[in-house]
Amino acid sequence: MAYRKLAIDNLDVENQMTEQLQFMSTKSNEEVASMVDQKAAAVRAAITRGNSIEALEKALAEPPYGRGLEPAQSSNAQLVSEILMATRAQDIASVVANLADEDRDVLLKYIYHGLARPAEFNCGVLLSWHERIVESGGLGSIVRVMSDRRVV
Repeated sequence: MAYRKLAIDNLDVENQMTEQLQFMSTKSNEEVASMVDQKAAAVRAAITRGNSIEALEKALAEPPYGRGLEPAQSSNAQLVSEILMATRAQDIASVVANLADEDRDVLLKYIYHGLARPAEFNCGVLLSWHERIVESGGLGSIVRVMSDRRVV
């Protein structure tokens, strides 16, 4: 006895969002990987010059979102981690202050990505960056990152 005329399970927001997120990247895996590699060369050059702000802005620009891009996502996360560890502790506040709000949110995503993998990333450094981002951006940064379905 079917009393529903509309299949409400098909209207589930979770199902619709995951389907939309599958096709976020219009580039192939190879294109995204080569883009991350090119970005890595420019970022490492900026790190050697001691310009953490420029390196972080380049690393956070166009992060690889979407399914099937895990290798590119992990290499970009390692790149961001290199920048965070290369920056002196006393310079963290000034670097965070110079970032745009969207870049701060993306950086916070990478920090949470690293905190979820303590064997691969230095959690002490990530927590100090997290502290400065929350001081600068407030709790709104955390809420925006937690509610955003795009994963880095």
